Amino acid sequence: MKIKILIALLFLFSLNVAAQEIEDEANRFFMNKNLDKLYLGAIMKISSLHKDNYEFIEAPNLPTVNVNANTADAVIIPSKAGMVNFILKNIEGDDLSGIVSESIPKVQRVASYEKLGAVFGQKINPEIMLAVNPKSKGSKYLYAVSFTNLIYSLTCMTDIVKAKAHSAIKKLDPKDLMYVDEITFGRAASIFIESDADYETIKNLVDKKYFKRELTEQDEAILANSTIHFQISDTKEVDLFDGDPFRIIRSYMTASITQEDFLRPIWISGTNLNDGDMVITP
Repeated sequence: MKIKILIALLFLFSLNVAAQEIEDEANRFFMNKNLDKLYLGAIMKISSLHKDNYEFIEAPNLPTVNVNANTADAVIIPSKAGMVNFILKNIEGDDLSGIVSESIPKVQRVASYEKLGAVFGQKINPEIMLAVNPKSKGSKYLYAVSFTNLIYSLTCMTDIVKAKAHSAIKKLDPKDLMYVDEITFGRAASIFIESDADYETIKNLVDKKYFKRELTEQDEAILANSTIHFQISDTKEVDLFDGDPFRIIRSYMTASITQEDFLRPIWISGTNLNDGDMVITP
């Protein structure tokens, strides 16, 4: 199998980079909150997109799904184990060393921590993610810097009619249910900067820091007077307290691609069980 580098998707998530402040907006892609539980073909409550944890519908004998990758497909019973086994078989024997391990920072200005959902496609809890009180009002601008390296994608064909006929689904409102029918895997991280500086200044400063370019005295002064929080989307332990956040994230994003990166679901999208339409931010 030839591994497909998802450049198109990377560009998709990099749209509107120049926008100076983003608002809550409809999105069909959601940053995965449950890295250890989510799987292709899962049925979950749409309303739980805005909660700290997704609510999955677990029941025996749910309909099988047809999983599609670049040059392979298979019918599997929806489960985390089924998805992992499919991926491992699909990439078996591939040379992963040739995959580009890099990310271009995407900088956006956000009105407040309460509005960070516009970055992730759904509401997020800053108190859990960043240990920040979302209701605290500061005088500085808030900037969200996103880093993604998307290397692999899976989609699946689902049988909505069979799913709705299942005894565990019949008693639920299909309008609030979605099939997770697309997952993009790879790496993701974010930096959040509170600063008095304007958008262009922060964007240039982020590029300098991330790509290890020389800083001016003014750059250093801006950093010294900024508050910075950051997070990495991973289930494995990453030392977030050892040095410069930009250095830590660059080290993480540029490390050689491994098998683990094909098993880390970053972005998801889904289909509504009620009408088969794509799910948009509720």
